[in-house]
Amino acid sequence: MIRLGCLVALLLGVWVPQGCAADAPAGDSPKVGKLPHVEFDAAKKQVRVECEMLACDAPLEFFCCVKGTNDYEAMIRSEVKPSNLHLALLAIGLKPGQPLQYSEASKRWVPPQGPPLQIMMEYQKDGKTVSVPSWTWMRDVKTKKTAPAFTWVFAGSRVMPDGKYAADVTGYLVSIVNFDLTVIDVPELKSSSNELLEWERNPDTTPKAGTKVTMVIEPAGAEHRATDAVPSTQPAGGSAATANVPVNVDSELHAAERTAAAERKAWQEDVAKHRDAMRQAAEAHYKIMQTLRGQQQKLIDEADRMQQTIDELEKEYQDLTTPRPETK
Repeated sequence: MIRLGCLVALLLGVWVPQGCAADAPAGDSPKVGKLPHVEFDAAKKQVRVECEMLACDAPLEFFCCVKGTNDYEAMIRSEVKPSNLHLALLAIGLKPGQPLQYSEASKRWVPPQGPPLQIMMEYQKDGKTVSVPSWTWMRDVKTKKTAPAFTWVFAGSRVMPDGKYAADVTGYLVSIVNFDLTVIDVPELKSSSNELLEWERNPDTTPKAGTKVTMVIEPAGAEHRATDAVPSTQPAGGSAATANVPVNVDSELHAAERTAAAERKAWQEDVAKHRDAMRQAAEAHYKIMQTLRGQQQKLIDEADRMQQTIDELEKEYQDLTTPRPETK
């Protein structure tokens, strides 16, 4: 386990001292280390995260989430702890920027900022290791065309008032739309409103659900590993704007939109926590209603039979008490 002092040093952006690389074998460089479900190599400036393929058919809000959180709206999931991913990114020499925030001074939303990142995906196919740009696994919801090259930023989530790292609570690892509690975000304003979601899983290019995949995260830029297929300076959505340039937007419109999106998201998350319990309660409720309806029908049938008996007895009574005409 990594020592608390090392963790604090990393979270402050200070290099890890000798012996702080978690699980590193004796004699290895302290710049190479491993935490549960994530490895880092400072020399290569590379972070590798163990993940699993999902088969989400809904518009995507996340490229990667923690297993058991937002699986229903993510491309892949991982069991890595978000704060450990944050730590691994610090370990390769990156410092977080800042999450999405609203500027009171300029009365506008400022998009997430931080060191630009590129993400590649690796997995085994026919006994060989396949490596592809992450964005090739997504397509436009409307046109079904492959997404343009994506560049993410290391925004770094937030620390909550109780001292917890926010992404550890939410499970947000890599988002496709803006969330101020995610570790890695897109460097432009992207709403989480359902009607504005742009990307979905491309079933023609993605491995089947359950496939073990590795998310390989590296700094984007000409001085780092890049391929001709991945324009390293182009933000998500193909915009020519750089990651740190604020976007001019109508403040009132975006403020209302973000508030509505946040409230909707909070409601969805609150419901998701109790979904299984609610489903069980609903099933129990339904069974009780069905049982009562069955008992009600039995009572109705019995009442019909009783009424029929009463009618027959009443007829016999009338026959017995009604004077009959005298016969001559």
